[in-house]
Amino acid sequence: MTNNDVNKNDINFDILYKLYERNMINVIGQILDEVSVACLLNLRDVSVLYRNLIDQDPKSMTRLEEAARWFSGQPLVIPVCDQPGSMVTSLAANGDSIIFGLLGYDATVKIHSKNNLKLESTLVQSREFPASVSSVDFNEKLIATCAYESLNGAGSLHHAVYLWFREEKCLASKLVPHSSMIKSIKLTERFLLTASNDTTIAITDITNPTNPKLILRITDHKDNVSSLDCDRFNFVSVSVDNVLKVWEMGSWKCKFSMHSIHPTLKVALSWPLAATGGQNIVLLWNVEKGSLIRELRTGSNHGLSCLSMTWLPSRRAVNGQPRWRKKVCQDVYLVAGGNQGVISIWNTSVLLAGHPGNSPHRYIQVGGDGNNMISSLAVDGQSVMTGDWCGHVYRINFTR
Repeated sequence: MTNNDVNKNDINFDILYKLYERNMINVIGQILDEVSVACLLNLRDVSVLYRNLIDQDPKSMTRLEEAARWFSGQPLVIPVCDQPGSMVTSLAANGDSIIFGLLGYDATVKIHSKNNLKLESTLVQSREFPASVSSVDFNEKLIATCAYESLNGAGSLHHAVYLWFREEKCLASKLVPHSSMIKSIKLTERFLLTASNDTTIAITDITNPTNPKLILRITDHKDNVSSLDCDRFNFVSVSVDNVLKVWEMGSWKCKFSMHSIHPTLKVALSWPLAATGGQNIVLLWNVEKGSLIRELRTGSNHGLSCLSMTWLPSRRAVNGQPRWRKKVCQDVYLVAGGNQGVISIWNTSVLLAGHPGNSPHRYIQVGGDGNNMISSLAVDGQSVMTGDWCGHVYRINFTR
């Protein structure tokens, strides 16, 4: 390779060239690790040198190949469950499990292996009709399910959260943290977070799952809290009056409160990014800075019913001491489910690189006739799991 491969007028200002000239390939690799897929693609077109540097970097090529599978490859749609007469009302998937709730003659939760997709267990929260599992989440030890069930004395539905031991598949405890419908629940290692139509967020300590203790009720929202999401250090919540709030886990302090003119019925978090959505509009936020990045649209015929993002670990200081997790070379994909069985996918690295446009980078039709509203979904680095109102659960694989 010669200097002719690079514009000689720019050599003195070209950091990558200077590093290459000094054979500092490891440093170049670290720089490329911090660059988005969109920028990698643009860098490859700058010069032969850049193209060779990227093509010879295994991590960069892995990321480019992964993005190509997500946005131009043919995904493999695998049925996980087909239960006609039931509706999938909620779904969670991480680690080695896919867990989802069904509305039928009882409130049923099914647990499938994410690897071989086989049914491992069934939990029945309520045998009374109507009963619907409005939200589900799990961690390594526990499964949390929420259903509205029997009528109480005031003539309204009773809303309860059940905690189950995941390994034993048995009930640990039952709690009633809200007086109205619970719209969203999230589990961490220590806490259960629940959002409700009673306008509050309840924080419950689940250190002892058989005796959970309500430790805080957050009353900052002024209207129904419709969705929340969290990671280890932060959580976000949205209410139907179009307000997004960003919180610090543990201190429970509100960092930012942002109002939108667009509906904020759903929220997904992948720090420092978050997405809110409603109708056919998705807003992408930088919640570390409290700023709006881009207004996105699923399309006029694709009303939004659920929202998810690939998750990256938060990086932050704990008690004043930096405890950084190793950066994962993975781009964050934003996925929205629609009311006609269509999922919309954006590569956020393209948006963060400043590329114009608000339309999805890809649409995928799930199911056949377009009448199967996608009611819930979850995303990991290789696949999207969806549940719909026709009783179907699919795993959409983007791997080779």
